[in-house]
Amino acid sequence: MENGSEQRRSYRHVGKLPVEFKGGEGITRDYSGSGIFFETDKTFSPGQTIEFSIMLRGIDPDAPRYMRCSGEIVRIEDNGQKIGVAATIKTYSFTDLPRGLS
Repeated sequence: MENGSEQRRSYRHVGKLPVEFKGGEGITRDYSGSGIFFETDKTFSPGQTIEFSIMLRGIDPDAPRYMRCSGEIVRIEDNGQKIGVAATIKTYSFTDLPRGLS
């Protein structure tokens, strides 16, 4: 990093989208084509693999689509109320069903 600036591989979008994963759920704070940051009540560890689904309501509010993703936890932020989780997105696919229902 030069002059304290961040270097990202993809443009970051700020927004709140529902996230589902085995044993819990969360809400995004921001996301890009290569990663996601979401807040949850569940704990994770850096280096841990994760599979999750992001609900995409904007396409059709009556029939949401889901982006199923797999990645790796890269950072954890505990602010005392929620746990912030930063994860890479290594692979993804689109489906009409949330994670674990097809």
